[in-house]
This record gives sequence, C-alpha cells and structure tokens, in this order.
Amino acid sequence: MTIWEISEKADFIADRHHRQQEQWRIYCNSLVQGITLSKARLHHAVNCAPDKDLSFVLFEHFVLSISLVGGFNSHTIEYTVETRDGQDKKCIARAELNADGTVDNGVKCRDREQVLEHYLEKIAPVYDALYAALESDSPVTFNPLAQSANTAKVA
Repeated sequence: MTIWEISEKADFIADRHHRQQEQWRIYCNSLVQGITLSKARLHHAVNCAPDKDLSFVLFEHFVLSISLVGGFNSHTIEYTVETRDGQDKKCIARAELNADGTVDNGVKCRDREQVLEHYLEKIAPVYDALYAALESDSPVTFNPLAQSANTAKVA
C-alpha cells in the first residue's frame, strides 16, 4: 500500500470519526437544553464532572450518567445510575447513535424535545424504583434495573 492510499484511508477514518463525535456533542447539547429549559420539575442538576461525558445529579443523591461507550467508532450510548459516592453503579439502558444524526433509528439529535422524551423513557425505571421504594418505605435498590438493561437489546 502506498503512502497516498494510506493517507486517503486516514482521511476517511478521521472524517467519519469527527462526524460521529459531532453527532454525540449535538445529542448532549440537545439533552442538556431539553432538561434545563423544561418547565417540568425533574430534580436534575447538571453535574460538572470532567471525567464523565454527561451526567446529572438526581435528588442530590444519585448520578445519572450518559456515555458513548465501546471505544473508537462506538455507536452505543449507555445510561447508568449510581450513588453520588460512586459505590453502586448500574447500567439501566442503552441506545444506538446513528451516523445520520438519529438515536434508536428515529430520534433526531437536534430536536431537544425528542431527545428529552427519549431520555426520560430510558430513565423512567429509575423514577419508578425510587417511587416504589419510598411508597413502601423500603431501601432503594437498582439491581432489577441493571438486570433488565443487561438483557435488553439496543433498539
């Protein structure tokens, strides 16, 4: 292979990688705007944690993290919940970020209402688990959520 053939392939790889990273940034921006501009009381606070891609503090105790996982050219978004001290982290859902700027084959990354609605569907089991635990006055556990996320396929 010549230097020019490698250069052409390198340009292709760099362009595709840049486009994927740009779609990820657009998704993150739309989600942050959707949450911060929503009039609904979601009890989310943007978490300023430089080692994480995007995260929110929920009820001043839990951290909801949204990450692009799987290495170079990954398309998998993973949603996790953990205690603020980081001791109990569980994956609760996954989604697929497509090269065309959609998530799960339909949610447009630039549409903050669609992105927010999709996100809320993914994290709804967290609210359900918290509500059920508080309603029954029992300890909060996310183990069932993690088990269902591990068996669920990416949409």
